[in-house]
Amino acid sequence: MTMEWDVIDTYTRAEAIEDGVLIDVTEMAKEAKIKYPVALSEAVYAKIEDKPDLEDIDGRTWDVVWMLRCAITGAIPSKKVGESLIYFKLILNDSNVDYGNFKPKEITLKALVHGGDAGEPVITVMLPEED
Repeated sequence: MTMEWDVIDTYTRAEAIEDGVLIDVTEMAKEAKIKYPVALSEAVYAKIEDKPDLEDIDGRTWDVVWMLRCAITGAIPSKKVGESLIYFKLILNDSNVDYGNFKPKEITLKALVHGGDAGEPVITVMLPEED
């Protein structure tokens, strides 16, 4: 038996990017040779945005994108779950002092490859507890 359902509402990836729920980093991902569009969740962006004065957000965003690329290519240890989910680690400077007093903070991120608004492959980087 086939049932038809009326769609009450949809929330597209484009709307999430426009609303700031997702942060589009596709252009930076292209520089890292990642072929699919990439977005960071608002929670991931908040983690990297909370930074020492001597670092900038573009540098930290690049760190996320580069580590994603390294995880995808197998250049760093990562945990792949099936064909569409990968967990990887990122080390952030959690100190507002010079690099001689670097205080590393390790965070785990996950990247999900899934269908975008038109079914095209896209990547979303999230915290492990997000979906």
